[in-house]
Amino acid sequence: MLERTIAEMRGDEIADDVSVSINLGIDVAIPKDYIAEASQRLRTYKRISSSESEEELMSIHAEIEDRYGRIPRSVENLFDYGRLRKMAEQMALVSVDKTVDGIAIKLGEQARVSPEKLMELLETRENSSFSPSGILRIAVATGDPIKTAMECLALIRG
Repeated sequence: MLERTIAEMRGDEIADDVSVSINLGIDVAIPKDYIAEASQRLRTYKRISSSESEEELMSIHAEIEDRYGRIPRSVENLFDYGRLRKMAEQMALVSVDKTVDGIAIKLGEQARVSPEKLMELLETRENSSFSPSGILRIAVATGDPIKTAMECLALIRG
């Protein structure tokens, strides 16, 4: 906050903090029988959610696996969720939500998306659509909405 205030006083351009809402209905909990101590579970959630790079996530992943053993599916989902959140924030998206037959990605006014790549995705991906209100709807064929969302975002990234 102090850094932001100093930058404002110098007249530097300040990027707004982007908060993305992600609701995919996937288990991303760290089981109590995997990390028993509540404070360590909370610390792990915080470390994963605040990681800034893939390298940092991989380091946390290796550390957790070394310390607690084989990582359960729900914790793997948490790492994927962290990757998706970081990608969505970098692209300035508003939300990524689960729908009845897939996912809905809401693009904000400042979304960093290539219009050409978006059109190409709509032409090549069956059962996808884009509404005038900025919502990209995509059917999830794999059963894994996080993977589908990440693949689509990688394709349309501007």
